[in-house]
Amino acid sequence: MKPIHLNLAARPHRDYRPYVAAVVVSSLLIAYLTVTNFDTWYRYRNETQTTRAKIETLQRQTEEEQRRADSVNQRLRAFDMKLLATQTQFANARLAERAFSWSELLDRLERVLPNNVRIESISPTFGKSGLVHLTLLCVSKTGDGLVTTLDRFNRDSHFANAFPVNEDQADLGYRFNLGVDYRPSIARSVE
Repeated sequence: MKPIHLNLAARPHRDYRPYVAAVVVSSLLIAYLTVTNFDTWYRYRNETQTTRAKIETLQRQTEEEQRRADSVNQRLRAFDMKLLATQTQFANARLAERAFSWSELLDRLERVLPNNVRIESISPTFGKSGLVHLTLLCVSKTGDGLVTTLDRFNRDSHFANAFPVNEDQADLGYRFNLGVDYRPSIARSVE
């Protein structure tokens, strides 16, 4: 058997108070959060105005510096570096040649050469390492002048790799060409 429920109301009774209370509380919460959010945005906008201005200034300066750097890079790319390097090497070689001490070389040659050998010409060639290759045209009164000269060059620490090129008998004695490497006391490298 089924229990009988008597509901005499024209429409069924429903209690909407909890729903209304929830809607009112959530509406108040939404209104509070909206006001708080607006206040936060307004304070952020006003308090960061100077910082944003500084950032904008820095961005403009960065863009200007970037344009300057691009301009400098374009000017650098316009240089012919190979030509500049060649010109620099040429100038350094001329400076090394001008800085070469002829008096030091002639003093050392005077000590090394035998008494019966005299020099008619000296032709230096400057190496990149600072070593100077000398081509000497010499005249000797005796036939053993070349051998004695080679021996004395090989014994001196400032000279190396002495090698004869040729020897001829002349009217006044024996004439010979000689190639020798010379190490100056201050070697100036040609780079």
